[in-house]
Amino acid sequence: MKLNTLTNLLSMSVLSLSLADVARADMKWVESLRGYCPTVCQEKAADKYNKENAAYKFAVPGGINPRATKARGSESVYYICATDIGFAGWRIGYNIDYQRDRCYTGFRGGETWGEVYLCLCTDKEMPPVDRAGYIKRK
Repeated sequence: MKLNTLTNLLSMSVLSLSLADVARADMKWVESLRGYCPTVCQEKAADKYNKENAAYKFAVPGGINPRATKARGSESVYYICATDIGFAGWRIGYNIDYQRDRCYTGFRGGETWGEVYLCLCTDKEMPPVDRAGYIKRK
């Protein structure tokens, strides 16, 4: 797959994460079939038959949905994924907790989703970012 270019591009910007955090983290695309990215990364890392994913147990956050606080009582974190909609090529998208089985991405002037996608996993836990693009501190 030609995702190395996407990974490099994403690593430079990782949707508003600081360069210091990105530089210290190693990232890898992990296959998912209708899975929630944090769960997919943890399960693939725990797979004793596939040691190459052992270090990549955290999903890479791309941002938060602050409006979700009113609807569900907590902010929802967007996780970075990529999907190949209509065999038109891999596109970066997001996976979110209330639509765990999909990777949403832009396609033909709108937003659509795929059920077969890749989750971006990393070896270091990264905090989500707020609306202004700043890393949220605990």
